[in-house]
Amino acid sequence: MILLILLPVAIFTYVFLRNFKLYYTLHKCGLNPRFDIFGIKGLLWLDSSAAHENFTRMCSMIGDQTFSVLRGATPVVITSNVDLIHAISTEHFDCFHSRIPEILSDDPITSDNIHMFAAKGERWKRLRTLTSYGLSTVKLKLLFPTMDTCVSEFMDHVNSLSDGQSVVINHSHSLFQNHTSYVLARCAYGHKEKNHRVNNFLGVFSKAFGNFAELQKSTAEKIAYIFPETKLIFKNSFVGHFLKSATQQKFLDYLLHLISNFQSRKNVDNNNGICCTENDHYSLLGFFFEHHNEKKLIEKAEGQIDMKKVKVEKSISYEEITAQCKFISVAGFDTTSNTLTLLFNFLANNPDVQDKIYEAEIKNQPEQISFETVSSLRLLQNCIFETLRLFPHASPLQTRICTEPFKIGKYQFLENVQIVVNPWGPHHDREIWGNDVDCFRPSRFENLTEQQRKAFMPFGVGPRQCVGMRFALLEMKTTAFRMLQKYSVFTNSPVHDRHGKTVRMTVRDTGTIWPTDKLGLVLKQR
Repeated sequence: MILLILLPVAIFTYVFLRNFKLYYTLHKCGLNPRFDIFGIKGLLWLDSSAAHENFTRMCSMIGDQTFSVLRGATPVVITSNVDLIHAISTEHFDCFHSRIPEILSDDPITSDNIHMFAAKGERWKRLRTLTSYGLSTVKLKLLFPTMDTCVSEFMDHVNSLSDGQSVVINHSHSLFQNHTSYVLARCAYGHKEKNHRVNNFLGVFSKAFGNFAELQKSTAEKIAYIFPETKLIFKNSFVGHFLKSATQQKFLDYLLHLISNFQSRKNVDNNNGICCTENDHYSLLGFFFEHHNEKKLIEKAEGQIDMKKVKVEKSISYEEITAQCKFISVAGFDTTSNTLTLLFNFLANNPDVQDKIYEAEIKNQPEQISFETVSSLRLLQNCIFETLRLFPHASPLQTRICTEPFKIGKYQFLENVQIVVNPWGPHHDREIWGNDVDCFRPSRFENLTEQQRKAFMPFGVGPRQCVGMRFALLEMKTTAFRMLQKYSVFTNSPVHDRHGKTVRMTVRDTGTIWPTDKLGLVLKQR
């Protein structure tokens, strides 16, 4: 009985003293800690569906663009200071080369199943360099015919929804999720099925991902944040087996099925003496297998690493290929569908902008558009950029860890301190963008100031900037071009909001921010 009384008191005292010491250290480092002795509030803020709003609101309340919280027992610095973000992400990248891992995720150093986003140090450099080349301009030109075919089949699907006069889309986000998952399956995995009507990839993905952020963290993860000593228990293979998400495992199994099918086709072609380039279009999975190598590499992951001097070996293991495919599936499908949904909502509510794009860049173009033409669509690209300025929906993914004690200005960053970048602050800063900062005005991107260039960071900043940025832009521009070429776009939303101020956004377990409104569209044939 006495033990039952003393144990909670001992735990309370231990957590209180431990966290008090952490707050004192953060204060000494000039990191402006928000006091919450047990770190519960910080944990809820960071994993809330309104995390992006919380950070911006906190910066406004405390009058500082940089502050710190405890996520359980983990110090986290949150910043929307543009100069500090660039210092961390670019100038001093050698000490901030790693992202924040999930508390119970595989070890980014020792695990075989690590993708580029989770990788640290020299391993990250190898996977990043290889993937960057796989998505280079040269390779995108090879991918473009497949992408263009996907868009044509998407347009056939949209046309099939017509009542003879118009196409009514009640849930535009679902429509674009269908499309971008289809493009990903074809371009990344060489998948050949026409599946807009019955999209197996989207079906499996939707069951595995898309929950609100509050539902993302399991009880085990929350306990591990408050008591890091329990991580080894929860990561134990026997215990971890029961904690794994069944739906996410099904998604991984489906990816392994796609990879297996790709290998089978490749083996059949090789046995028949057929070069794969004669029988298949370029795919990212094919590119990875061209560099497949099971050689074990010794790669530095901790401390300061001069990335410019790292010698990269173009090789990737089978487990890394699988992990890369899982990451690309989440990042490549999710962010692009979000952007297309918001973009068309803006175009529907701003017919003057839509008409300007159509008259200047689309009206006199042939139906079959070339890679070079898509790349030159500057007005359309400005609309995409303005959409991403107002809604930088990949912002929760912009994180770093300090790998070696380092001082930047008045801030002292200790080893293993986590940093969360909040682009919503600089993207909506009146001093940077002017009094119309909350308005949809794509023309602002025609002549950006240096300050605005630095403040615009929807794809991240520095060497860890989104590796799929060019692929995503190509896909979005091709899709928007073909849709605007055939249809004028209107909204069936009951609230007419030209500038997107009433669009509600929530953080999901994909690490991105989704529109919760259906944002319906009406397409009328030109």
